[in-house]
Amino acid sequence: MKSMLAVFAVVMLATAWSASAQKIYKCTNEKGEIYYTQAYDPVRCAGGGAQLNEQGVEVRRIDRIKTPEELATEAAAEKSRAEAERLAAEQREADRILLSAYANEDDIKRAHAQRMQMIDTEIQTAKLQLTSLQAKLAELLAVAAESERANSPVPESIASQIENVRRQIGGQNENITRSETERVTGTAEFESTIARYRELVAAQRARM
Repeated sequence: MKSMLAVFAVVMLATAWSASAQKIYKCTNEKGEIYYTQAYDPVRCAGGGAQLNEQGVEVRRIDRIKTPEELATEAAAEKSRAEAERLAAEQREADRILLSAYANEDDIKRAHAQRMQMIDTEIQTAKLQLTSLQAKLAELLAVAAESERANSPVPESIASQIENVRRQIGGQNENITRSETERVTGTAEFESTIARYRELVAAQRARM
């Protein structure tokens, strides 16, 4: 039994030695010098190289170690590629939703007209409220002026109302500005949407 184990051990060692002997590396160090070795060391093979078989034929290429600058450049390029893929995926999804949401251009135009009508109504309502507030402010200021002409302090209730009305006037002006901006933005979005819709429909027809 012991002799069989000894024979087995010898065979295994011989096999391991043979396998190790078959691995030959042709390396270039950081100085550009070429050397051959059976033990691959990535630091000593910084300039790259290759693994050779027993006949000296290259079986695997070993890239050189890249500099920190090269690694940073590759990382930036990969980040840029990933971002481009993300944007492309978002565009594909937006295109899919656009085509599924509208059967034709008229649907887009109707949706835009409804949005513009809603915004115009908001602007008109805000302007009517603004006119009413301005009239109320004029009345309150007239009352305050009478008190001042009479050399009397303006009643706190009047002063408080004046401050409140002025605050409401400022809010209505902000609402009007915001709605007018939304109208401009909505028109630009409509033009972009319908242009993209036409591109997608034309591409679909070209594939038919």
